[in-house]
Amino acid sequence: MNRIKVAAHVHSEWSHDASWTLPDLARFFRRRGFDAVLMSEHDDGFDAERWTDFRRACAAASLPGLLLVPGIEYADTDNVVHIPVWGELPFLGSGLGTGSLLRRAREEGGFSVFAHPWRRDAWRRADEWLADLSAIEIWNRKYDGWAPRAEAVAFARRHMLAPFVSLDFHTRRQYFPLGLTMEIDGPATRESVYAGLSSGRFKPTFLGATAMAFTQGFAASALSAIESARRYSARKVRP
Repeated sequence: MNRIKVAAHVHSEWSHDASWTLPDLARFFRRRGFDAVLMSEHDDGFDAERWTDFRRACAAASLPGLLLVPGIEYADTDNVVHIPVWGELPFLGSGLGTGSLLRRAREEGGFSVFAHPWRRDAWRRADEWLADLSAIEIWNRKYDGWAPRAEAVAFARRHMLAPFVSLDFHTRRQYFPLGLTMEIDGPATRESVYAGLSSGRFKPTFLGATAMAFTQGFAASALSAIESARRYSARKVRP
């Protein structure tokens, strides 16, 4: 059993709102000690052929010691609920209802995550499809900032969903010492990482420690205060 460090929810120029190339991302994350990156390109503009091309591009851009793992972030019909999915599965389609998407992902053996559930109050749409989810983001760097989302932590516990932490990386500003520590069989390959996700052999981390330690008590309060101050300062400096 090997233990690897994984960055989750990363976008490249294959998404409409990001510009980093896959080779640049591979070099960037390898320099920061990661072993694998869970890519999650937006589904718009994708079809079966583009999905095949993207998988090949991830394989070609991977480096010794850094694996780019292809995945798609699927949006519902009006772009409120977002679900990144990883696994050895076909492109599932664009503009699907969340329930239909998750059923297909489960049938194909995919691993699915409820992304940034408090963006546009997406959590309010959660219904019977929660049973088909694999995990939920309790901390999304782009939307939650420097502190975990307390409401998402409570939501995960209430619905017994695996906690997930993600960068939602589009630009360098979203880099943060968040990641997953994953146990895999053998070397890091697309198949072994997918298996690590599906079997739940991963833990969310922050600064190399368990991220769950920062979701309650003094640590949670301190990070929340820092995040509030950061947001206040950002508003002040905006033109």
